[in-house]
Amino acid sequence: MDEIKYSDVVVAVDLGSRNIRGVIGHKNKEGKLDIIWATSIPSEGSIVNGVVFNIDSAAFQIKQLIIRLRNKLNGLLNASSEDPSLRISYDITDVYVGLHGKSIHGDVNELMRLLGSEYVSEENVHAMEEENLRMRVAGSRKIIEVVPLEYVVDGMVVDDPVGCVCDNLRARFLNIYGECFVEDNLRKCFDIINGSMNTDAASNIKITPHFILSSRHLSDAVLSPEQKEVGCMLLDFGAQTTSLSIYHERKLRFLHVFNFGSDLITNDIASLRLPWEISEKLKTSFGQAMQSMVTNLAVVDIDADRHVDTMTLAGIIESRVSDFLVRINNAMTVSGYSSCLDSIVIVGGGAKLGNMIEKIEKETGIPTRFGDIRVLSHNTESEEYSDVTYASMMGILYSADAGCVTVRESSDERPKKGKKVKTGGGIIPTIWGRMVGKMDEMFEE
Repeated sequence: MDEIKYSDVVVAVDLGSRNIRGVIGHKNKEGKLDIIWATSIPSEGSIVNGVVFNIDSAAFQIKQLIIRLRNKLNGLLNASSEDPSLRISYDITDVYVGLHGKSIHGDVNELMRLLGSEYVSEENVHAMEEENLRMRVAGSRKIIEVVPLEYVVDGMVVDDPVGCVCDNLRARFLNIYGECFVEDNLRKCFDIINGSMNTDAASNIKITPHFILSSRHLSDAVLSPEQKEVGCMLLDFGAQTTSLSIYHERKLRFLHVFNFGSDLITNDIASLRLPWEISEKLKTSFGQAMQSMVTNLAVVDIDADRHVDTMTLAGIIESRVSDFLVRINNAMTVSGYSSCLDSIVIVGGGAKLGNMIEKIEKETGIPTRFGDIRVLSHNTESEEYSDVTYASMMGILYSADAGCVTVRESSDERPKKGKKVKTGGGIIPTIWGRMVGKMDEMFEE
């Protein structure tokens, strides 16, 4: 990697129902992501349907993940310092955290002003934006994010109405809602993390979280401006949730997160009286979404008494995927943009089932392909980060607009903010670097 400023390093955390992932990266001069390092910890039931379920458990896991990221980062940044007295202690003080959840969805809200041939001022527009935010929200939901769609000036659609003279001004906003506990539970996790102090200073961290709506910013990582312009549906198949986003004329027009994911397929396979772990392995290793496309019939031996053939496996999977696609097709119809879609892009672990693209094309009639992570630089050596399972994580990291790393206050060495450090492929192997590598290996074991 090129030389970078430690103060420009960004850190992202993605809380999945299966794994909690963390990644360290940097946005280069071309606006592309250099990935420094990534790791994960099993969520072990602390995250359900994309939402924090067990706050104490999730707080512990997030803290351990951040400590692991911090240790790795210090090892990389100090790898060229053979003199221990020159080593600098770096802290991760901020982290970008993805917001998920089955309750997240978008609704369009339209407001109108009768101006009587008056000039549209910035105050008029600001007042409409404020009124939209103040609208009553049913139940325990709240507005997580607002996407301005368009303004209509006497029947003419414009992006910016300020300066126009009109009788009638209408504003359309896509309000993205979620249950209050989606964000509240996450905040409680970081309150626990920041409030737990140990005698071992290395186990203490102080983190400021910045919450990022994952399904909203995923498109920045995988969709081109042209795809957003002509009409595209983005599907993110997770373990327990699936998010659907529709873009048209370069704007997000529809968003909905379903409470289904690829774990339901695993449960269906487990109904053959198989352990869940074996069912998951069968799905990922032999699973296909179309029974008619199974050309080579094979029998998988589970043990001496149990066997599963690939044709039976595909039948189970296709039945569940068909159910998913019925609900997705219904959502497309409700959105009002089904006739505007030029393509479907799929990402997430559930997208990797065999013949998934062919199945979606058959059920929707729309050309479908895997998402390409477009925001990675050529300096990112590992092809792992280009996998569709990393798409959500890359969207969170790409949305970061400020650095997350500072020099620890207790450090005797305090480099200036502009000091550059080497990371990645350009680091010279040293005794210190090897020691840090061994410690990381021991920790992971």
